[in-house]
Amino acid sequence: MASLQSLERVLRGDFRVAYDYRSDTVHGCVLTYWETRRGARHMPARRDMDPTDIPRVLPHLQLIEPVPPDRFRYRLVGTAIVQTFGHDYTGRFLDELSLGSERINFFASKLGTVRDSGRPLFVRTQYISAKGVHFMANRLYVPLSENDRDVNMILGSLTFEFSRATTRDGVLGSAQLDASISEVEFVEIAG
Repeated sequence: MASLQSLERVLRGDFRVAYDYRSDTVHGCVLTYWETRRGARHMPARRDMDPTDIPRVLPHLQLIEPVPPDRFRYRLVGTAIVQTFGHDYTGRFLDELSLGSERINFFASKLGTVRDSGRPLFVRTQYISAKGVHFMANRLYVPLSENDRDVNMILGSLTFEFSRATTRDGVLGSAQLDASISEVEFVEIAG
């Protein structure tokens, strides 16, 4: 979860803060698990990953399948994500969701980057919901490959930081993305 200092900055509306995803209880766990399962390879295979190995983060996980040429299908969507979005989009393509073209294009480009580079990516985005709730979404995307070359699945973890107390159900579905305040960085891995 977010540090107290980071949360205080969110409450003040200061969304440009460094975020330590490695210390986050969800993203750090996912990254450590991914690194352990890949061993000496560039990336682990889907068959190497069992989300039930990390049950406490399961509600925050997504499995995303790249479908040629440039589509992405959600194969698994955790309950914390479903609660925040207000609906379950398991089995649906990114471009079928009612998110608006800016959000769809933004995330398609980030998922495409993971697919094409075979590298983990951390994405931090700011939103404001239709009810005026400001929040940050923190995403870690790690690639999976059956042949250690071509990415055929992406494991994602997703957490949220809210600017004020709110009922979170469905808040993300109506939110507007501010891509200009978003942060994206490749995750450095050993070896």
